[in-house]
Amino acid sequence: MVARAFERDSLFGLIAGPLVWTAHFLTLYVFTAIACAHGFFDHQVLGTNVVRLVGGAATLVAVILILDAGFVSWRRWRGEPVVGQPEPLPPHDTNDVASRRRFMAYAGLLLSGVSLIATVWESLPLVFFASCR
Repeated sequence: MVARAFERDSLFGLIAGPLVWTAHFLTLYVFTAIACAHGFFDHQVLGTNVVRLVGGAATLVAVILILDAGFVSWRRWRGEPVVGQPEPLPPHDTNDVASRRRFMAYAGLLLSGVSLIATVWESLPLVFFASCR
């Protein structure tokens, strides 16, 4: 999914998690605002109201995409093991291409983690609130 969009020297790996989080935020809150404005918040589909169903589906898709981006960043951060050398751990502050790539992958992994927490956090109102009031 998200892994296909990664290029070797692209910044997409760094912003993939926050980009999915932003899209989820906009989808969730714009759909809820429209639902509250038009009064179809309490309509039922499959035994649950429409906003919770759409919000839950959007959250599930966002979590899967963020986990995928985080996993790809984790794999790129860990890199290919070199026999006889220890695993390179942060800080990746030398002035070479491999260190820069590992730093970008590590930053992408951390941003994916923050994005995952934020996505789950912004979905909590779907669980606790039953109306627009």
